[in-house]
Amino acid sequence: MLNTPVATEAGGCLTLTVPGLEALGATAPGTTAAGLMEPDLTAPGFGAPGLRAPGFGAPGFGAPDLGAPGFGTPGLGAPGLGAPVLTATAVTPAILVETTCRLCGARLHRTLIDLGSLPLAGHAVPVGSVDDPRYQLHARVCDTCSLVQVGNVPGVEPISGRGSGLSEDFGIGGPDARRWFEGLRKRLRPDAGSLVIEVGCNDSGLLRQFQASGIRVLGIGVPGNAAEAGVPIELGPFNAETAMQVAVRHGCADLVIATDVLPRAHDLFDLAAALACILRPNGVLTLQVPHLLAVLQNGQFDAFRHDTHTYLSLQVLEHVLRSVGLRAFDAERVADHGGSLRVQACHLAGPHAVRPGVKAVRLAERSGEALYAGFGDRVAAARDEIGEFLRTRGSAGRRVVGYGAATRGAMLLNCCGITEREIVAIADADPARHGRLMPGSRIPIVALESVLADPPHDVMILPWPNLAQVLPKLMPLRQLGTQLWTLLPRIARV
Repeated sequence: MLNTPVATEAGGCLTLTVPGLEALGATAPGTTAAGLMEPDLTAPGFGAPGLRAPGFGAPGFGAPDLGAPGFGTPGLGAPGLGAPVLTATAVTPAILVETTCRLCGARLHRTLIDLGSLPLAGHAVPVGSVDDPRYQLHARVCDTCSLVQVGNVPGVEPISGRGSGLSEDFGIGGPDARRWFEGLRKRLRPDAGSLVIEVGCNDSGLLRQFQASGIRVLGIGVPGNAAEAGVPIELGPFNAETAMQVAVRHGCADLVIATDVLPRAHDLFDLAAALACILRPNGVLTLQVPHLLAVLQNGQFDAFRHDTHTYLSLQVLEHVLRSVGLRAFDAERVADHGGSLRVQACHLAGPHAVRPGVKAVRLAERSGEALYAGFGDRVAAARDEIGEFLRTRGSAGRRVVGYGAATRGAMLLNCCGITEREIVAIADADPARHGRLMPGSRIPIVALESVLADPPHDVMILPWPNLAQVLPKLMPLRQLGTQLWTLLPRIARV
């Protein structure tokens, strides 16, 4: 007699493992290879598929009742799972896997891009460390709610970008912070009695602008530059529960800022509810996220990573906001970080009228729907072109160096199979990364000064969205005859 299947749910995947089947293979309706079952959930015995089916409890969550209608009595030989044919050829347990949408619970059928098995791109690795573990990076599109998403990797959390972390800094600093601050100040007219909260603040550039104007501010998120700059910080996880504690201690905010926070949340609804919780009735929430439309238009395969769980459009953002009692009243596409979406939102009963920007972004997204088709093929062609370009320059005897030990660079190198054979080193301005290796490619990270002292023939600028900030640092190389290049969104000399 076989044991009762064990059900587990993680990262939108429902897994049923049948103990005791290690020495048995199963060839039954809806199975493929012996011992490893990737079921057709429309096969007889599964009943109505989906996480809303009987036995699953609340949509998207809960452990299934395997005795509920559609599953029959547990056990592979029991009614409801068909009559399997057992052999003695397999050595692995039988596993049933169903991938479901983290937003609506629908089954995910459509692939946007499958980048295969890749190492985590978030941290430089020390010299002499063992091979980096690899995890599947597969972005799927939900046909029900249109969310583009990747599965969770257990134990992987977003990084702060400090120390050996390779994360690009999504904080808003310098001239960008000043322009954004002036726009918000003119629109919202905050005063000394106002409170501005930034969730996930990193460099605190925007908060410092408000603080310098005599406005009370609070940062929620990672320690670092914000605290060092004298900005009050609340550390720890931010969710619906902790948001209530923040509201009790500090009061609700007239303005809440969240930059690149939602895409990294495991639970979009919970984070959105937390943002709504700390927002005053007439307050404004301003969100900025990498825009899915820009990713599709420019073939930004380097934007995908294991700790960014969702890739957002205005359509999806509006759905999430409405679910927690908020509505978008303005939207605009901005060039930050390769193309971002900036959205202003308020409570459903808030006084803010919908502005033309919302309609403009909706129309742009509708016109870009055709970009989903063939995205993987376009990316494959770009990866091949980049690999061939770098190999050709190496074959010609040219010494090639990269610049920018950031996550985008790590993703590009690993997706294209680039190693130290093609790029001898990665120069970076952060001393904490020097003497370490890029994850996966194992290319050494060196000080920019060492490259300036021994100019290469070519420098590949890996964090291409930050070209305007990077180029001045590399101008001495260009004056010495080094050719500067970007590899995305197309190979171009700069």
